[in-house]
Amino acid sequence: MMTNMKFGECLSLLLSALDISMNQLSKAINVDSSLVSRWVSGKRIPAYNTIYIDSITEYFSRNIKNSFQEQNLNKVLLSLNKNEELDGNIKEKMKKVLLESQGYSMECKKREYLKKKNQLASKDQVFNFVSMDQICPEKQNSINNSNQTIDLSNEDKIIFGIENIISKGISLLEYAINQQYKKNKIIYITYNNVNTTKSHYKLMLLRNALLNAINNGWEVFFLLRLDNNINRIIRFINFIHPIMITGRIRLYYLDKYGTCIASKETYIVSDIGALSCFPTEPYSEITCSFYLKNKAGVNILKNYFNAIIANDAKPLIKYHTKNIEYHHKLTELEESIGNRFQYKYCFTTFTLTENLLEKVLRKKNLPNDEILMLLDFHKRQFNAFLSSIKYYQYKDIFLANSIEDLVMHKRFYFDYYEETEIINMDVEDIVELLQNIIYLLKTYDNYNIAFMPKNNDNFLKSVNSYCAIKERQAVLFETFNPLKDLKKVQLSIEENTLIKAFEEYFKQTWEQIAPINKDKNEIIIMLQDQIDILKRTYLSISKF
Repeated sequence: MMTNMKFGECLSLLLSALDISMNQLSKAINVDSSLVSRWVSGKRIPAYNTIYIDSITEYFSRNIKNSFQEQNLNKVLLSLNKNEELDGNIKEKMKKVLLESQGYSMECKKREYLKKKNQLASKDQVFNFVSMDQICPEKQNSINNSNQTIDLSNEDKIIFGIENIISKGISLLEYAINQQYKKNKIIYITYNNVNTTKSHYKLMLLRNALLNAINNGWEVFFLLRLDNNINRIIRFINFIHPIMITGRIRLYYLDKYGTCIASKETYIVSDIGALSCFPTEPYSEITCSFYLKNKAGVNILKNYFNAIIANDAKPLIKYHTKNIEYHHKLTELEESIGNRFQYKYCFTTFTLTENLLEKVLRKKNLPNDEILMLLDFHKRQFNAFLSSIKYYQYKDIFLANSIEDLVMHKRFYFDYYEETEIINMDVEDIVELLQNIIYLLKTYDNYNIAFMPKNNDNFLKSVNSYCAIKERQAVLFETFNPLKDLKKVQLSIEENTLIKAFEEYFKQTWEQIAPINKDKNEIIIMLQDQIDILKRTYLSISKF
């Protein structure tokens, strides 16, 4: 059974999957560009018995340029058919989903017409309704015990179009960035119903504006609606990740799915302005917004937002201010059951042998009790690995250029509970590390590693971040910059829906890595080659 989706949204998804602009489509099928724009926005629907859908599918089928576009297109088609494969070739599949969405849009249009007709029929009844004061006089002064009416300012307006709405949100943030002496520097934002396929570029500008505001001392309160739409949550993860790792965002999620704000969006910049955004049709995306500069109006929306957080929301992330607490959490994560996925720029401390780890710690001249504590963490994590590896998958992703960094420049990103720093490793230590990784790969079938290209379009590719995911348990994030001596940010997430989204994101990332960069035998051969290079290059090392 096909997913109910309007024609404009379906067309937009297909255009996005094939990297085709509305202007390109209009030229190809010989129609005015404004008509295609109206189709995508939902203002117009191609009539039955016209050639438009045939022309669109013919053009789309001739413009699948590579396997990536074909893969993206198949994902869209699969999602539109509730993850069931459609019959026919790619052209027939596209035609089918467009025809189904056309029919659904037509039915929605009929329902809207009947609804308006019924509203007009009952208009006289509406005018005969008595006032609330007459029905319930005691409620006359219930709202703040005030009968005051406040006029809106001449700057307040109604805005139409999702891109125009996001643009206005960006302008609010840019204005906030320049306010140096504001108190209560808090920004409130929801993420409930945004269609990023239609406005991805604008959302990236919005994210940059949020980051600039954070750098200027503003704090962000983010309210997220969680549901079973994993792809929507993955898009949110891509959007929020750079903001989340600043440590200056409070992220909440609605724990009551019937909450009335689930179909609208809100942007509030304290004491400056607000946007309250709504869909104008059933099951549609955001299409219009009330823009308020009136301070009373802004405060009403802000207070309502805070009430939602207090009554209907829970914190989504926990920041760990004590490094030792975070390492306890990481160890407990390893000791829990489930598949474990992990990303780091270069090999983790886990891949060091106990002797090698102790050697590195001793070189740092740490107090003996700290060394013993860190060795105990390492031992507990490795014992947990040994007890779980028979039953669960362990997959690590590293950046491909980290091998060059390690072998050619002797640099290793060493992570211990106080900080992460780049250390210079001796050649014999690098050989021992690589030999240990080969041993782990050969000994344990369920342990695999992959090397991701630096140009991969993925937030995991950051040199300065670490991510661990334990199935159905938690997600741990850590970000650092040893070159700039910035403070670490360490956080954990335990909400199951978001954990599931991170799992899927990691699996998608793994699938996108070339087979040669994740095949166990190929990895072992490559690591052994690096060991041989080190041995040949440094013949003076007595061990060799």
